[in-house]
Amino acid sequence: MEKKTVWIPVITFLALIFGGMVWGILKPDQAYSDTENRYLASRPEFSWESLFSGSYTQDYESYITDQFPMRDQWIGLKTRTEMALGKAETKNVWLADDDYLIVNYPASDFEGEQAGKNRDTLAEALAYYVDSLGEDHVRVLLAPTSSQILQDKLPSYSQVYDQSQYLDEIIAAAGTALQSAGLECGAEGLFVGAKEALLAHKEEYIYYRTDHHWTTLGAYYAYCAWAKSMGFTPVPDAGLQTVSEDFWGTTYSRLHAGGRADVISVYDTDTEVKLTHNLTEETSGFYDWDALSTRDKYAVFLGGNDGLLEIDRIEEAEAGSAADKSVLLVVKDSFANSFIPYAMEHFDRIVVVDLRYMNMSLRQLASEYGVTDLLVLYSTQAFATDATVFKLGR
Repeated sequence: MEKKTVWIPVITFLALIFGGMVWGILKPDQAYSDTENRYLASRPEFSWESLFSGSYTQDYESYITDQFPMRDQWIGLKTRTEMALGKAETKNVWLADDDYLIVNYPASDFEGEQAGKNRDTLAEALAYYVDSLGEDHVRVLLAPTSSQILQDKLPSYSQVYDQSQYLDEIIAAAGTALQSAGLECGAEGLFVGAKEALLAHKEEYIYYRTDHHWTTLGAYYAYCAWAKSMGFTPVPDAGLQTVSEDFWGTTYSRLHAGGRADVISVYDTDTEVKLTHNLTEETSGFYDWDALSTRDKYAVFLGGNDGLLEIDRIEEAEAGSAADKSVLLVVKDSFANSFIPYAMEHFDRIVVVDLRYMNMSLRQLASEYGVTDLLVLYSTQAFATDATVFKLGR
């Protein structure tokens, strides 16, 4: 009887191992993860060349990791176990106060080769656009991540890279580029003080708890700083309308545990607009309400990320084109999506470009659309690491 008892855990262990292996083989591959908002690795194609180069085994490891049975549940179990053990950080995410999950972006994101290339590309692009549009019509807004603004919520002794260092490098490079181009313009005036604007409201709900983006309220405060730098009078109130109370964002998707459901609010504006997505599909209004019934609820803003998006006031569109239209070109990442409805209060048309999905020459596009103003709006970390920023100089 005792010998049989000894074999029970062995048989159970082997059943789990081989059962999991068979399940993994027979389970259909999942192409897309709604929780992580990304495409999952597919089974790599075998070749002797890829095997000997090591790429096959590397790709197959990624495939196994992405397609592992009940992957989300295992990740959540691991996170909850680490939380129970008192860990303050897991998978480069801090388990912060007030149920915030805050990403710890490493210094290497801002000190690497890509960050340097993007710094220099932006500097040269600013010299070109200041020369063609004028310094009063060109602005850069690099939004700090929540780790920069909500440091009071971080665990004790957290090591946080100061993203202001990278911003200072960009401003210095821009100053050199402007001087080399013979332009009498101070680089500092081209950059919006987003960090200062957000720090003044750090006790408010300006970043999502489970997502890396700022909330619409955070975007509003950054908008106010931008509008004032442009000589505009900002709209006096954020005008928020709650549209969802069960948003679980991209940071939560790393852990599948912790945090607290976020609230999504939108700017409740009377401005009627027509959106043209990638020169083809037309929609009306700033918001895609259908996105609120999906996992990626943040796509409610502008319907997500298009390579090229044209936003026109409906009354202006019906009146036809006019030479004296004010046209804002926004080169951006997804931080801009909740910001743009506010910016529309000051322009007849906004042309939005996401360089990750657009290959047209930006200078040619600016000329064809009769652009009068430029705003480069990214989160600081996304700008530093985006391999497509080189298109900003084309």
